[in-house]
Order: sequence, then C-alpha cells, then structure tokens
Amino acid sequence: MCVYDTLLSDDGVNISNSSGPAIFISDAKKIVIELVDGTTSTITDGGTDKINDGALFSNDTITIKGNGTLNINSNNAHGISSDDDVIIQSGTINITSKKTGIMANDDITINDGTLNIKGGTNGLKSKGTMNINGGKTIVYGGTKEEKSAVFAQSGFTYTGGTLYAAGNAVTQPSSMSAPCFVAAFSAAMPANSTIKIKKNNSDLVTLNPHNSYKCIMIMSSDVPTGSSLSVNIDNNDYGTYTLKSGLNAVNAG
Repeated sequence: MCVYDTLLSDDGVNISNSSGPAIFISDAKKIVIELVDGTTSTITDGGTDKINDGALFSNDTITIKGNGTLNINSNNAHGISSDDDVIIQSGTINITSKKTGIMANDDITINDGTLNIKGGTNGLKSKGTMNINGGKTIVYGGTKEEKSAVFAQSGFTYTGGTLYAAGNAVTQPSSMSAPCFVAAFSAAMPANSTIKIKKNNSDLVTLNPHNSYKCIMIMSSDVPTGSSLSVNIDNNDYGTYTLKSGLNAVNAG
C-alpha cells in the first residue's frame, strides 16, 4: 500500500492504533492511497475519539486505487471517514466497522473495485451525494431502526456496476441506468440468514447479512428491465418479480 501526501509509504502493511485512527490525515491537498498489486494491507483502530472517527480518517478527500486488498477493522466508529469526499477507483476493500462502513461529509463515488462492507450502524453514508458508476459493492447495515445500508442526504445516482445491500433502510436512487429492486419486509429478518437471489431461474447472488435487516436492494448492469428476480431466505420463498424500468419497490412479506 502506498499513501501519497502522508508519512506512510510501504507495500502490504499492518497498522493498528488502540487509541485512535490507524491512519490519520489532518491537512493535505490530495490524498491517494494505492493498493499495490498482489499485496494485502490491514488497518485497525481503537479508542473513543468522536472527532477523528475513522480507522482511516482524513480532513480532506480520500481517493483509493490499485489492485491490492485493504482490510479495515474499526473498533471505535467508522471504517473510512472523510470530512470531504471518498472516491473508490479500484481495489478490493473489506470493512467491518462499529458504526458506518464508509462515511463522507460530502460525496461518496465508487467507480470500480470490489467492496465488502459490514456496518454496525450504516453501511455507506454520505451527507452529500452517492454516486455508483461501476465495481461490485456488497453492503450490510446495522440493527438500529433509523440507520441504513445505503444513505445519501443529497441524492443518489447510479450509472453502472453492481450494488447488493441489506439493512433496515436504503436511500432510493434519484437517477438510475438500470432497474432498482427493493424488497421490504414487515418484520426484521434474522441476522446471519442466507439470502439467495435468482435471475431468470439462475443463481445471481447469495448474501449473508451479519445483522438483522428489513429490506434488500439490488442494482446491476447485468439485471436489465424485464429480468425476473426470485427471493429466497433460509429456504423460504418470498416471491418472484419481473422488473420494470426505474424503481421496483415490493412488499415481500
């Protein structure tokens, strides 16, 4: 992993801090974290810092790129936290966080890469906009009723890639290039249940949320208008739905 405009520069690192962020960026014009091909880096935080509240924390915009792997374990609050934007260009990022997986005071943009996020409260939270343009993102939210797997305060735009989400709520996209499927449940579904989604009778994805959840969101450039989606949870069927363009919100049970 290489970090430009900070004090860290290394390939494949393990960084932990029991009293604050593992990586803390206080003042920089440009933050680029490059995940070097073939490397795996792990960062872990701790403590009770409510201001510098991320295992990877920055007062400025964070861009992550490269084809390596970054594991983030947040024991204090958020996995990635930025006072500005968070931009994911590429790489494999696995986040387990006490609070939000990725938290941005401004915008979150995902252009490519593979993200696996287990949030304790929210999965992805932007106080600005959410922009998903590519990559594959699997995101699970927390158990609190008011929290979301995906939350965007100022608009959510989807232009490509894949998003699978499970949580108590999701922000519906305001602009989308493929159908958005949201299945809602009247009662919370159990943590660690097995969700199997089929597309046109063929397996599409299997999800295993670590927390209880009340809705599932699916958006993918591989699931166009006219596709048939079937929902099965712990070997119980919750319906088959043919997608129309735009938002497809259904009461699944």
